[in-house]
Amino acid sequence: MKKQKTSAALSILLFGAYIAAAAPVHAQQAPVQTAQAQQPSADDNLLTRQKEMVPDSPPNTEADAPVSSQAKAKGFIEDSHLNLLFRSFTEHDEFKGAGKKDAWVLGAQAVFESGYTKGLIGLGGDVSLFGAFKLNGGQGAGNRVHVSSSGDPSGANQLAWAYPGVWDVKARVSNTVLKYGQQLFDNPFLVPHDNRALPPTYRGFSLASDEIKNLTLKAGTVDGVIARGMTTVTGLTTEYGGTHVSQFTYFGGDWTRGDDTAVTLYGSVANNVWQQYYLTATQSIGDPKSIRWTGSLNYYYTGAIGDKRQGAINNNAYSLALAGTHGAHTVQFAFQQIVSDQTFDYMGQSAGDYLSNSLDVDYNQPHEKSVSLSYSLNMKEYGVPGLKVSLWGAYGWGADGSAMANGGSAQAANYLVNGKPISGTHYEIGIIPGYTVPDGKFKNTSVKFYYMHHHSNSAYYPDGTSNVYRLMVNVPVNVF
Repeated sequence: MKKQKTSAALSILLFGAYIAAAAPVHAQQAPVQTAQAQQPSADDNLLTRQKEMVPDSPPNTEADAPVSSQAKAKGFIEDSHLNLLFRSFTEHDEFKGAGKKDAWVLGAQAVFESGYTKGLIGLGGDVSLFGAFKLNGGQGAGNRVHVSSSGDPSGANQLAWAYPGVWDVKARVSNTVLKYGQQLFDNPFLVPHDNRALPPTYRGFSLASDEIKNLTLKAGTVDGVIARGMTTVTGLTTEYGGTHVSQFTYFGGDWTRGDDTAVTLYGSVANNVWQQYYLTATQSIGDPKSIRWTGSLNYYYTGAIGDKRQGAINNNAYSLALAGTHGAHTVQFAFQQIVSDQTFDYMGQSAGDYLSNSLDVDYNQPHEKSVSLSYSLNMKEYGVPGLKVSLWGAYGWGADGSAMANGGSAQAANYLVNGKPISGTHYEIGIIPGYTVPDGKFKNTSVKFYYMHHHSNSAYYPDGTSNVYRLMVNVPVNVF
């Protein structure tokens, strides 16, 4: 990679981001979706992997129809917001037989969101500047640092980089919003895999509608992505198959009833690769003061379409989980199975695997079964609001890639590890202690540490033995 010069202005901006992370600031809550407490996730996308259930409105005939958001529009400038997010990302990875990876990167996101103009149809737009400054990391660090437009992953000579990570134009009618541009999508297929200094963003259309009480409908289509570590738009690919996707389209909705019931159903099409459907259903009963039980089902069907560029896919994948919560304590047991000759796959750069055992690794190889046991502790119940700890263990067995490896398809090489079909058992353990400041000048600033150990008992399983140490510090600032 050719050495690139860093402008003084950019250096000042990113140095300022670093100082802001250490100095008292007025931080407002950044809009996030919270995870179900009973499911720890090994991703830094922990806060977006599960949907938060929205309580019912009080019984009121006039409240059955949602009030039009557009009717309350104040104007393009009057309803606008500028939010900043400063992040310190540090990671040390150890891979048995494959060396180590180290990175320390400071990231900054400045996002301006306009309001909507008044009238039947409201118009607006959003624009952002993403920037990063590398303190450590070079050869071998991959997308933990900068990746050039040619795909060179060394990052050895790029000390800082900046680009418009989010930009869009938008229109709103009543409670329905249509956007086009580079976006942070919020649906089960394109939730960003946000475990680096900066998140990936996708280019395309999105439509979200809240016209019906307790039901959110969404649809969209994308044709490009700014991947983690990159600054320019590239084509879409599948996560495991690495197959190019010219266009990805999704549609579906989320329905909730009070705090107890939630159902999500979505479908998607990756042009000439697959059609994929996703269903999740969650039901809770009881009170956490005594005990609250929560059961959940997650299910995917994936089938090849068109030119079948990733082979003749016919994949069923599901997980079942049962969690019990008593006061500050939540324990969950989950079982997961891949009923297919193929790996369960999803879109690249996304955290689009909502199966219960998507942890440090995905436990998603052909015919693989897995179980996990997790525990979460919320110290708010003991007088320390904002302090939480999650830990888990998982075990996978029964992986068998022989059908695809020996089937003579173009994808056969993806099912060979060290010259033999995928097979073997493996396990992992992990812990995530984290603290989010509940109020004051640092409100919603978060510090989260990750330790994840994965051990493979086979030389023929794709994920080898590894240790991951990660520290994430996020400082959100609401400017106006």
